[in-house]
Amino acid sequence: MFLGVLVPVCGWRCATIKHVGVLYLAALILGLGTIMVQLLMGGEGDADAGDASTDVEHDFETDHGGGHAEADAGFLPIFLSLRFWIFGFLAFGMVGSLLHFLELASAPVTLVVASGMGIGSGMLASWIFRVLNRQHVSSGAGENDAVGHVGKVLIRVPAQGHGKVRIQLKGQTLDLLATTDEVELLEGEQVLVEEMHDGRARVAKAPPDFLTRP
Repeated sequence: MFLGVLVPVCGWRCATIKHVGVLYLAALILGLGTIMVQLLMGGEGDADAGDASTDVEHDFETDHGGGHAEADAGFLPIFLSLRFWIFGFLAFGMVGSLLHFLELASAPVTLVVASGMGIGSGMLASWIFRVLNRQHVSSGAGENDAVGHVGKVLIRVPAQGHGKVRIQLKGQTLDLLATTDEVELLEGEQVLVEEMHDGRARVAKAPPDFLTRP
């Protein structure tokens, strides 16, 4: 009778442990594979990931009526960042796989440690990239240097909210948070930077004479 109970329990436990190991490996492959694809693409994939993260954060701000300062101060935009999930999966999968397959800890301890490392690594990576992105805006060129330059809208700029524009300045490509006094500026429109304040650009649709400049 004891063996009749033990065998099903052992079978269930072994199957569960096996599935958890597959979960760690899948997370490791997903995180590492995404990073390798970005490296092979020469950084273009990383730029796309940054744009996708900004899209999600921008939509969150617009839907909830929050400003850029409030979004930066909160933790939710970090969890909405694509980089958070990439590096989170990588750390979760790496730590979980090592502890699980080398049998360095029990299954519950392995899950807790791997989850903690995943969340911590994801938050750290997301925060570092956001700080570097802000510094990139001000490095090599002052805020006032952007005034008078023509750029392109990357993320639509609503009348009551923030969008994103890209300009070329002193050999650098700068992505700036933008506001406008007009009704709305759509993706792809050419805009003129009229004013800079606290790292944000106030833009308007570029006049024809600016577009025809050599």
